[in-house]
Amino acid sequence: MNLAETSWWLWLENSALSSAIRQWLWLYPMIETTHILGLAIVFGSVALFDFRLLGFSRHLLVTDMARYLLPWAYLSFAVVVLSGFLLFAVDATEIAANPAFRLKLLLLCTTGINAAFFHGVALKSVKFWNRGVKTPVVVRAIAIISLVLWTGVIICGRLIAYV
Repeated sequence: MNLAETSWWLWLENSALSSAIRQWLWLYPMIETTHILGLAIVFGSVALFDFRLLGFSRHLLVTDMARYLLPWAYLSFAVVVLSGFLLFAVDATEIAANPAFRLKLLLLCTTGINAAFFHGVALKSVKFWNRGVKTPVVVRAIAIISLVLWTGVIICGRLIAYV
């Protein structure tokens, strides 16, 4: 880390927001619980959608599942980002240098690229594989990559405390 990064992390760690989180006995555990619950909803929504893309429950329309599950994934992802930022702010200098945290951020960015590719390219042909037929190989590959990446995000998040 360079001096500018370290200064920013120190400022954040010493901010009124971080101090408040550290001073209120139950605030940090509440934020952490919110983060974990939000992550469970994100991963659950994404996993259900990915399993459908892998060929499970072919009687269900992919478009219907997307319409129902993806808003939950987006909303809970926003909760996870906000709560994650608050958790990060409390100990920013140490967490920013943590290799598990850095890998978690890299994996999160990669999940975004994977999702953008799915929505921008693969989903355009959904009318041909929306129900009953085997999904294209590229769609199944995207689903597998998604499940692996999100599992990695969860593992890295847990490892932050131990690395």
